[in-house]
Amino acid sequence: MPRKNKQHTKQFKLDAVNYRKEHPDLTQVECAKNLGIGTSTLARWETQFKDNDGDIPTRGSG
Repeated sequence: MPRKNKQHTKQFKLDAVNYRKEHPDLTQVECAKNLGIGTSTLARWETQFKDNDGDIPTRGSG
């Protein structure tokens, strides 16, 4: 079954990165599972957050 791409809001992405920071006792895998997202997705958002001075770019139509 093909995967369906889900677009998350910018706020969800920021909340996910903050959730990871607020739960240092959890692994990245556990955090991603709790949030219902893939581990690589969370890792990508964390990288974007670091690379963009605390911001996460989003796709949009304008």
